[in-house]
Amino acid sequence: MYNSVNNTPSNDLILDFPMSTYKGQNLFVGMNLAGAETTDRMFPSNHSRIKSVKTIILWYFSRADTKSTKDILREKSIELFEHAKNGSYLDNVKFEIFGDEIANREMVRGAIEATTLMSIGVLLLIVVVSLSTYRRLKGSGFCSISLIVFVSVLSPFLASAAAFGILTWLGFKVYTIMCVTPFLVLGVGVDDAFILIECWTNSKYIKSKKERISAVLVNIGPSITITSLTNTIAFGIGYATPTPQMSLFCLCTSIALFVDYILVFTFLTPVVYLLTKEDSDTEIHPTSKKELYTLSEFRIRKLPRFVEWYADFVTSKKGIFSVAIFLTCIYVISYFGVVTMKSNFEPSKAFPSDSPLANSMDTVRSVFNEFFPINIIVNHPPNITNSTEYGEFNKMVEELESMPESYGKDRTLLWLRHYVEMDRHTSKLFSFLGFGSENYIPTLDNLDFFLDKIGYPPTIKVSNDNGTTKLEAFQFTIIAKNLAEWSNRAITEEECRQILLKYPEFNATIFDGDAAILDLLLTVKTDLIGSIAVTIACMTVICSFFIHTQTGVAVVALIISSICFTLVGLLSWWGADLDPVTMVDVLLATGFSVDFTAHIAHQYYAKKGSKRDRIAISIHEMSMPMIEAGTSTVLCMLPLIFVPTYAIVAFAKTVFLVVGIGLIHGLFVLPVMIVNVPEKLSIFSSCQKQQTEPLTAATTVTTLTTKSGVTEPFL
Repeated sequence: MYNSVNNTPSNDLILDFPMSTYKGQNLFVGMNLAGAETTDRMFPSNHSRIKSVKTIILWYFSRADTKSTKDILREKSIELFEHAKNGSYLDNVKFEIFGDEIANREMVRGAIEATTLMSIGVLLLIVVVSLSTYRRLKGSGFCSISLIVFVSVLSPFLASAAAFGILTWLGFKVYTIMCVTPFLVLGVGVDDAFILIECWTNSKYIKSKKERISAVLVNIGPSITITSLTNTIAFGIGYATPTPQMSLFCLCTSIALFVDYILVFTFLTPVVYLLTKEDSDTEIHPTSKKELYTLSEFRIRKLPRFVEWYADFVTSKKGIFSVAIFLTCIYVISYFGVVTMKSNFEPSKAFPSDSPLANSMDTVRSVFNEFFPINIIVNHPPNITNSTEYGEFNKMVEELESMPESYGKDRTLLWLRHYVEMDRHTSKLFSFLGFGSENYIPTLDNLDFFLDKIGYPPTIKVSNDNGTTKLEAFQFTIIAKNLAEWSNRAITEEECRQILLKYPEFNATIFDGDAAILDLLLTVKTDLIGSIAVTIACMTVICSFFIHTQTGVAVVALIISSICFTLVGLLSWWGADLDPVTMVDVLLATGFSVDFTAHIAHQYYAKKGSKRDRIAISIHEMSMPMIEAGTSTVLCMLPLIFVPTYAIVAFAKTVFLVVGIGLIHGLFVLPVMIVNVPEKLSIFSSCQKQQTEPLTAATTVTTLTTKSGVTEPFL
């Protein structure tokens, strides 16, 4: 601070580090000067004991509560940011700038990069859908196949557009993270198209298209309903996330997935029905409508040799032993990943890592590791004339100063101590002159004079009642250390809250702009476990409506739990922290996990025959659509790994892992478990006696007559 007359240093200021003095009051500059070196002697040229400083940090607080002031703040911030990137604004000084408007701009840039790259993923997905559809419907003509592929891809995008429209109509905001929703819904929603077309192809022996579409819907309707509703519920639970961006992302995706579920039956199914050929290679003569819907599941002689071998393997002791070894190894690895996973969060995770903001955050991090302000607002100030009340207040402050992270009394910025000291000296002076008592009692009589000398700071709120100054509220600051890690910061501030709660008469609270995330870090482990448990419980209830055996529902619930546990452990090994981003990703992946269990489980429990035959047919019908669905989802999300934004890359990693883990569980672990557990309470209990017997000549059969005149037996 300089005198305006002769531009010389002000005598009111003594510059030191980390505590300077201005007009006799302590002025903390530790958060403004990084890498400062001091000396014992005073430099008279600038009234300073500071010899050199590596970085000077200026904190600006602007009041932008109207649209015009917000626009001005945004414009000036971005203008300075561009100057900082160019590096030519100042000749001898390199400066960096960080602010909310700049961070938002960089996050938008990351979202645009993600959208651009995901367009490449969409093209790869379209290739997979086209090849898959052509393989199954190659006799329907190029135009028909192209239109079916177009509708398969269009339905998820229409569902996403509907979700955005509903949210906008309801008055919700749209955040940049929500740009991922259409691509995510596409990667998940196209799975239903694979299953629908696969089942339609497997039912081609049914000549009547009306009966054929009925058989298809009866066969796949329940499993598609299970996966769609569980995904919708999983994302719906994610809406409870405290961060508004992730919360609305989950809500938007939940609505889009539900709309896509409706479009599968109201849009895609009619298109497949209308555009495929009506002729078929076979003609059947069912004895009942129910038999018509279940004939395709017993074409045992038509199964590929590999499926036959695999069915024998999963029903053998070798299959049980292999699953036991696999689960033991993966659980051990996942366990160590889970126990070593730490709760933490870094603001730089929200914007691209190649942003200049990353360097700014590193500088701020170094300052926060050495000095961090814990701002405490006292809404009901103590009556300093009451020695008991004022003593309780000082006791509260001393407890805060005694925390391990606090620097102690010498660094605490508490103006009230300086005021009482000034008031004491004033009282002694008047007492010496014979105008007062020698026994000092603190008063607020000199508060106006004191505040005038220090410029009436906004952190002290007073009122004037009939010429009497009354203290309404004020802020003081505890200077702490080693709080650059957000997890340490969350724990320390929670300890402060517990101390403040012991003194409710002062109604003191901590103010931290990042309190929402800090509070989440304290409970992220229990919240994650609770959210996963609630999601699994909801999935179990939904599955119980379509899988009519308690054993089957229990197996599906165990498989989903296994996928979730393994996912969290492997994410830890892949470098993920237990933060809000990981919490939401895992919660959403919990919904995806049912896609790899419900289809085979439903098909298995809906069929009749021996366990070996039922699992063989279920794997034959569902394995290829599941693999194609997983492949398409991975290809759609693959370009995201090239986006230099942690939150987006973490989501892509989660999708990759849940697809890999889900396919292994769905095609290997689940078949072994369901064929090796008893089926008590099954609705097919009347067939239990047949489940261990091969097909014999005494078994009731229905014949199927092909156009060539060849007859094949059916159960």
